Amino acid sequence: MSSKKFHLPRRAVQIVTLLLFALIPTFGIFQIDLASASFHVLDREIWWSNFAFIIGLSIIIATAPVITYMTIGAVWCGWACPQNLISEWANNLTYQFLGKRADVRVDGKGVVIAASKNRAINWIALGTIFLGASLILAFIPILLFYPASDVLNFINISTGQKVAKHLEYPYFFAVLLIFIDIALVRYFFCDYGCFYRMGQRMLKSRDALRVTYDASRSADCSKCNYCATSCITAIQPTDIKIHDPCIGCGECIDACDVLHDKSGTKGLLRFKIGESIGATTWWQKFREISSRFNWLVGAVFLLGIGMMIWGVVMQAPIQPQLSWDAQQKILLRERVCNKQCAQLQSSCNGNHMEGCYLAAACKCECSLHEDPDNSASGEWRQCVRKNTERANTLSLQKTNQGIPVRQINP
Repeated sequence: MSSKKFHLPRRAVQIVTLLLFALIPTFGIFQIDLASASFHVLDREIWWSNFAFIIGLSIIIATAPVITYMTIGAVWCGWACPQNLISEWANNLTYQFLGKRADVRVDGKGVVIAASKNRAINWIALGTIFLGASLILAFIPILLFYPASDVLNFINISTGQKVAKHLEYPYFFAVLLIFIDIALVRYFFCDYGCFYRMGQRMLKSRDALRVTYDASRSADCSKCNYCATSCITAIQPTDIKIHDPCIGCGECIDACDVLHDKSGTKGLLRFKIGESIGATTWWQKFREISSRFNWLVGAVFLLGIGMMIWGVVMQAPIQPQLSWDAQQKILLRERVCNKQCAQLQSSCNGNHMEGCYLAAACKCECSLHEDPDNSASGEWRQCVRKNTERANTLSLQKTNQGIPVRQINP
């Protein structure tokens, strides 16, 4: 029996895509900072007012889907989209716990449960697994908006460090949304909430890569319906309409090939581009896809990439984003030192500059005491020495000139 050609490669691509969604913000390649209204791209902060970057990003968002519609069709949905990966996994798990025809989705025909599987233990096990997956997956959107160090502190409570409590509400809100998506929504989001899918349905072309049925060999089709039972989106692969929600996963092709391999014949389903019947190898399919590529749209897409690169290059590098704990440590140090040096700060005025110098020396000395291992400790020591010397010099000058020197208790 032949092995499935598309299932394992498709699953590998889906998992790699999901990992990229998690790793890109984790390593700071791309993040969104709502507080400062900017993007973080590598080591640069790109303000939302950066015309070149924002226009370039908009061009890419507008043209990239069009390019895929015209070439690889819905293959992104079936081979890379994390939403489809999660939905497919949730469906398979539901079949395992609640029956092979079970359906609990909001867009289904109603709750369908196998009588033998409709037990509390099955529902509890299924819900627990969905909740566990939600708790893990929720970190992906959180990493897009918060530094990885904050997320690590939020997870690693055993370190004894103060937990990043500002992450609690957004994290658990993300958990709730993902749990609802996994448990109930699934492909309903693809059909009615995904802008990519809506555009794909509007612009779908028969010239793009798609699954086709060899009607000339219909006599070889045993009407077993095996391909339909293998279809992820529950359509009829032998009669796919242009607006059917086919995601180009290839599962029906694998099913038909495996079945017909028993009799030594080829399956009746295959991927096809345009009306050509000669493209059988991956290289031939690639050439067919390239021949249907709209180079005007491609040029606009490349223009968008160029504008984004230009926008990144024109922005100055930024310092690494501080973690929540580091920010809180700085605020605590400032609060303690401001209180300790308050008297000296109040004495600082134009007629008493030595008080200003002493106040500056006091804050630097306090910072050293509160955070001796800070990388700026050398600068703080220099600050104490120089400002103390300046205060002493001014006091000596006033004494020599017979000007009363104001005594300050540091």
